Amino acid sequence: MKVFFGLLLIVNIAFAAFQWLLPYEQLFVEQKKVPLAEQLQLLADPTERIVSETEVVAAVETEEPGVESLVVEDSSDKRLCYTIGPFKEKTRALEVSGRYSANDVKTELKSSLEKEYLGVMVFIDGHKNRDEAKKTADALATKGIRDYIIISDEDRSNVLSLGVFGLKKNADRHRDRIAKLDDRVKTEARYRDRTIYWLYNQQSSEASQQILLDSGDLESGISQIPSQCA
Repeated sequence: MKVFFGLLLIVNIAFAAFQWLLPYEQLFVEQKKVPLAEQLQLLADPTERIVSETEVVAAVETEEPGVESLVVEDSSDKRLCYTIGPFKEKTRALEVSGRYSANDVKTELKSSLEKEYLGVMVFIDGHKNRDEAKKTADALATKGIRDYIIISDEDRSNVLSLGVFGLKKNADRHRDRIAKLDDRVKTEARYRDRTIYWLYNQQSSEASQQILLDSGDLESGISQIPSQCA
């Protein structure tokens, strides 16, 4: 026990000497205080007035000076353009154009050369002259095939046409019948060049669309088709 108290006394004397030699402020350095938050930086001049959405609307209505108007003029294309046709006869196109002109709608007439479908022709070719084509026709006539025409065009001559059919299945049926009598028979789709007429007009999208085609026009395949304005 005496030894314990002796050691305790020595420790106290040593601590007192250490404290005397080294000041308390250097032994326990006070930690620097950390601020709770950094000061906020203003992004704009606090003297400038912030205009609210409500003030902008009010300024537009009252034309308050100093606030720029946000109204933007609508510059979109308000035209509607149409193509009317096709017309097989120019007189018919001009008649329809007159209907639009009477309603203050200007139209422009244009034409184009197009291929017109005629049908599928059943024929026999390869004849050297018209007499040979006639002999072939006479031979078929004795077997019940009496309808024919001998034609000559720029591409071929002395062709024995045995009919032109609007439906391919009917042309194939007739070809198969003749093939039993003459295996040279053929079929071919026929076209011809024809001038087709179209009307072009412009109307305002803010006005009621005017379609001045009658039932006869629609039954003939004539229609008013929206098109891109030039």
